[in-house]
Amino acid sequence: MENAEVLNNVDYAYVEGCSSSSSSSSSVDENEIYSVYFKGLVREEKANDSEMGGVGIGIGVVICDSMKHVIFESSKAMKSRGDTCRLEARLEALIEGLTSAKQLGIRRLRFFCKSRKLYNYLIDDENAEEGLNMETAEELRMIPTIGRVKSLRAQFEECSPSLVRKDDAEFGRRADNLARKAKSPQVSCPEEISKETCEICMEDTDVVNMLSVHNCTHRCCSSCAKRHIEVKLREGTLPKCPQDGCHSDIKIDKCINVLSPELVEVLNQRVKEAKIPVLDRIYCPYPRCSNLMSKTEVLNYSKSRNKNTENGYRICFKCHGPFCINCKVPWHNEMTCSDYKELHPYSCIEDEMLSSLAKRNSWQQCIKCSHMIELDVGCYHIICRCGHQFCYTCGSEWKENKATCNCPLWDEDRIIY
Repeated sequence: MENAEVLNNVDYAYVEGCSSSSSSSSSVDENEIYSVYFKGLVREEKANDSEMGGVGIGIGVVICDSMKHVIFESSKAMKSRGDTCRLEARLEALIEGLTSAKQLGIRRLRFFCKSRKLYNYLIDDENAEEGLNMETAEELRMIPTIGRVKSLRAQFEECSPSLVRKDDAEFGRRADNLARKAKSPQVSCPEEISKETCEICMEDTDVVNMLSVHNCTHRCCSSCAKRHIEVKLREGTLPKCPQDGCHSDIKIDKCINVLSPELVEVLNQRVKEAKIPVLDRIYCPYPRCSNLMSKTEVLNYSKSRNKNTENGYRICFKCHGPFCINCKVPWHNEMTCSDYKELHPYSCIEDEMLSSLAKRNSWQQCIKCSHMIELDVGCYHIICRCGHQFCYTCGSEWKENKATCNCPLWDEDRIIY
């Protein structure tokens, strides 16, 4: 049992503590910069029938050397007053981490904040207290706690805050788990809504609001998942796992409760498209149908109907409408493709409007898959989603990753964003 000091009528009492260390202070390099990860959780606690309940703080601390080796970890529970807020709990965890680092003989360190609000408070050590708005009782209560942090930081040669990065997420989760495991011997914790840290926004979220990606262990909160999926669908691509470097597919049944019905429909369409190679895709030209098909499938279907397919004649297997696979328009009976294109340069008014818009904005259309491309930033070497490479300025094909035209490779205004 450890006793906590009483500061400005804020009484914190340590009720349990356990820690482990893989190195002693004598093995600590005085010139090395160590990393401190911390987590403080506030939770309601129920006592036995004969005792009063209360509010507890679970604290987890992980300290690593510059090689990302864990040299110390701690799991402690604290009993606090009933109005302790989440930010105060995180500050108490930071105090525990700095105190442990001091006891280990560490002289230089960085401590990693998962909360941007806490980071903003502590990024300027001289004006940390002034960073508070002083408008709420919650912020006023934090002043003495921040003062304790400031006093501890002054005892190190170097002690600076940093936001948790993606490559630090493992240690952040480890501190989270230590904080959740911290239990008081005086009170028994009830079942509560478990929290989990989103690996994208680094915020604590109820487990029920976390999204699991199929075929990988990555999870993120529903808000991040929704934003990621919306962006990818707007880009015309099938969303993958939002975790950097992971290419696992996001299953529709996993996110059906996160997306609107309209987005679910678009996602279904993208999944269907992804199963068909880009150059093998064909859409039924009849506006009331627009069914997505594979050129191979529609050819086999047309042949099964005993139709002559050598002249480009095909039949949609959904609406059964005849169309030309070459012109991608309803079947032009007794008229060659060249004659039809001469009479009808645009298959519909929408195509004419798109062509006019593309000319005004200098967009380029891929000659292989007809995908319209608008360059926002970057060089003029375009690699279409179908794999075709060409010059954005004139449309000339790139061969073996080399331009076949003399157009400039980039415009400085598009490179410097």
